[in-house]
Amino acid sequence: MKKQLPKLKENYLPEDQCKEIYEWILTNKYLTDDGEGKKCCTSTYKKDDLPNFLKYNIKGIYNAYHFIGICSINRGYIAPHVDDDLYETLIDTYPDSDIPDPQPWLPPETEVYYVDICPEMQGGEIVMDNIKYEPKRNSSITIPIGKLHSVTPITHQKRFRTALVCEKYFLRKKYLDLLQTPLFNV
Repeated sequence: MKKQLPKLKENYLPEDQCKEIYEWILTNKYLTDDGEGKKCCTSTYKKDDLPNFLKYNIKGIYNAYHFIGICSINRGYIAPHVDDDLYETLIDTYPDSDIPDPQPWLPPETEVYYVDICPEMQGGEIVMDNIKYEPKRNSSITIPIGKLHSVTPITHQKRFRTALVCEKYFLRKKYLDLLQTPLFNV
């Protein structure tokens, strides 16, 4: 059976919603330099607490959404990894919560929404299953992400690339009730 590859979806959101997400990331008071050529911020919401401009992420049975806003300034390389930041966030935020290790929920479904990409950017491709996905040099593009993935270094751009990663989780009631949202992290 041949594995189905993820597809880029272009013109994913209306321009006004794209601008609202862009401003939300760039003006986020938690946006900090990661020392790796990116500025990042994270926030977590229960489904019912999502701001209107982020509700496009609501799908299926998911009841918790963890967002990572990323501005790739230079380099922008991301080593191979699996998106699953909510576990660490909950352990750090609620250290006395008795959340077991390994985590008691399934890995998330993850999607990357490219808010803005410099038309002259070189590099910065997502790599999954040894295949490079190169978003076209515009904005409002989304792609579902497989388990293990990475991002190649950006070798040239005149303005930074802005993206919003959304990890979608289904948490059991016990853990959902523990989560107080919105939860912002540095």
